[in-house]
Amino acid sequence: MKFSMVIKYIAKYRHAITAIVAVLFIGSMVYFGIRTKNMKDVSIESQTFSGLAMGTAIKKTLYTEDASQNESIDKMIDSCLTELEGRISVREAGSEVASCNRNYAVNGIYTFSDDIMEYLKEEFQIWEDTKGAFSPCIRPLADLWGIEDGEARIPEPEEIEAALKCINAENVEIVDSGIIFYEERMAIDFGAVGKGIACDLVREKLQGTNVRGAVISVGGSVLAYGDKGDGRNWHIGIQNPRAEEGKMFAVLDVEGGVVISTSGDYEKYFEQNGKRYHHIIDPATGYPVDNGLISVTVISESGFLSDALSTACFVMGTEKGLKYAEKKGVEAVFVTTDKKVYITSGLKKKFRLQSEEYQLENK
Repeated sequence: MKFSMVIKYIAKYRHAITAIVAVLFIGSMVYFGIRTKNMKDVSIESQTFSGLAMGTAIKKTLYTEDASQNESIDKMIDSCLTELEGRISVREAGSEVASCNRNYAVNGIYTFSDDIMEYLKEEFQIWEDTKGAFSPCIRPLADLWGIEDGEARIPEPEEIEAALKCINAENVEIVDSGIIFYEERMAIDFGAVGKGIACDLVREKLQGTNVRGAVISVGGSVLAYGDKGDGRNWHIGIQNPRAEEGKMFAVLDVEGGVVISTSGDYEKYFEQNGKRYHHIIDPATGYPVDNGLISVTVISESGFLSDALSTACFVMGTEKGLKYAEKKGVEAVFVTTDKKVYITSGLKKKFRLQSEEYQLENK
């Protein structure tokens, strides 16, 4: 149809067209008005539960229309965490991981449950991607330092040298039916991913409940689920690494469905002769990471990835860590010893500083 004909058509039927547009406009306003009213009429209540699991503090805030089921949901979450800990903890004698570390035979195949094997494959993939900055076999070194067990000390150089030979993931092979160790005194470990896995499993459990939204903290990993009933983003604070617990230096605006994990030198550490020794060990040196970083936060839809990469990026350092985070499609926040903050590109409109001590840098 030629343009001139279109003009004549509109002129001829302009009243009818105007009426149709008006009806559509009013209809849309009524629809959204009803929808908004219904959202406002829904009474969403929050309730918070706390406890201990997986060797750390747990906090669960649930947003529901009916709070009568909250206690049972809280118990369901606790049961989920307890079951996971009983399967992957190196400190639970009957766990699959602890049993492997205690009973494997060099050159023999040690088998695991299907889901544990998938986690192991992912861990070893990150080890390969990061060229060893992340190690699934770091446990012999972690035990040597004793920082996580309340028996912290500075090992002798020869002790560290011996332990370094036991953490080389090249001496482990992943096969379809399990894993093969080619050296003695090695050990696998889920310490850098366990809390992220926990968040993933809790999210699956919540999907079968009446919970509208939730914020579940498992140590340094936080699951943001759903919303509060208003459809808005969550505002998740990041711990100030140089302030008392609960003091935040920044806030992230995130949608439900993500896990935010933070690794920092302030979580578990001791000081000797004015130097801080923390629990994040560099697999290349055998000593706590000392690269100018004090905190790394990673945001991902995968709790496993969020937890693993917060550790991996911390070990890699600001420059390489930022590039790796961008490559993996996650968002990240890096904080240095001189209180400079670097973020990935996707956080520019979602990150807000809350402390004048810190300075956001462009990189």
